[in-house]
Amino acid sequence: MSAKETGPRAQKKAETRAALKAAGGRCFGELGYAATQVGDIARAAGVAHGTFYVHFQTKEQLTDELLVELNQTLVARLEKTWEKHASDPPLALAEALAETCLELWSRERELLAAFAERLGQTASLDTLRDGISPPVAGFLVERLRRVAGDLPDADLVAQALLGMWMRIGLRYVFGPRISKKTAAALLARLSLGALAGVVPVLGSTPLHAAGDR
Repeated sequence: MSAKETGPRAQKKAETRAALKAAGGRCFGELGYAATQVGDIARAAGVAHGTFYVHFQTKEQLTDELLVELNQTLVARLEKTWEKHASDPPLALAEALAETCLELWSRERELLAAFAERLGQTASLDTLRDGISPPVAGFLVERLRRVAGDLPDADLVAQALLGMWMRIGLRYVFGPRISKKTAAALLARLSLGALAGVVPVLGSTPLHAAGDR
């Protein structure tokens, strides 16, 4: 948006863009990602077909923006959860973080299905390597370094944890139904078990205290 686009015109443009993204999410859920066409999204948003291209070049670009927003929302929620539970024992903190992820992933079930369908069609090597949640991996790296200091393999550790969380999260959202408490407790135990070998300070000490050592 240029500096000249202010006032009612800018507000209308922002509202239309938001309507297109919301319509895209609905269409992906109702029709599936592959079957959804730009025209479907425009109709669902109540705008002309050409209006879509004022805001997005392709359906994929819209999907990318939805993914960015999902990751931003998840990181913000994880940060709040961390601050709220930082004084708790590590297991309780890990369970709270897991529940935060599971709650959002479950709420955004249709979007996750669209992302998975798109990855199956057009996944690049970079996406397969880095995953679909680089901001969440960044959150984990920052917290690991806060607790363990200059952890040499922090990025690899974060990617390993996130991969495990995504696998169990997908099972929770799309697989045979398991309770959120069960999934969160399993994620917490697996995470702390995996971290014990690379972050020895983890134990019964609250992470805010461990990070001060």
